[in-house]
Amino acid sequence: MERITCGIDTIRISRIADVYNRKGEQFLNRVYTPSEQALCLGKGKNRGMSLAARFAAKEAVSKALGTGIGPEGIRFEQIEILADSSGRPLLRLHDRALRRFVEMGGISSDVSLSHDGDIATAMCVMLFKNPGPGGLRNEVPES
Repeated sequence: MERITCGIDTIRISRIADVYNRKGEQFLNRVYTPSEQALCLGKGKNRGMSLAARFAAKEAVSKALGTGIGPEGIRFEQIEILADSSGRPLLRLHDRALRRFVEMGGISSDVSLSHDGDIATAMCVMLFKNPGPGGLRNEVPES
């Protein structure tokens, strides 16, 4: 039996831009991989949107994995959001995030990023082959 999990997150672009302007490399190195930093900073004036969308995506992925971000769970840099040649987001998991996905029976995942005005939103959907602890969380009772 398969199951689907999802996670969603929204953040103000100005909030991420403000933290970046105050903390600079300290913030970038805590949250983003070197490849993500190169991708986002290469966007020029749109770097704030790109950083915020990836921040939201990392939160969404952690929710789909059921862990959240934190010292006991998954760290930001263990979730990497890159882009293919057409700009489509690509999800790469590392370390604890990857182990969690594999242990849960992960088959596939997808991430979508969006922004409008001062808001960046991301959604993650994951497909798993195992029902996981406690059975299916998203099953619909039969009538």
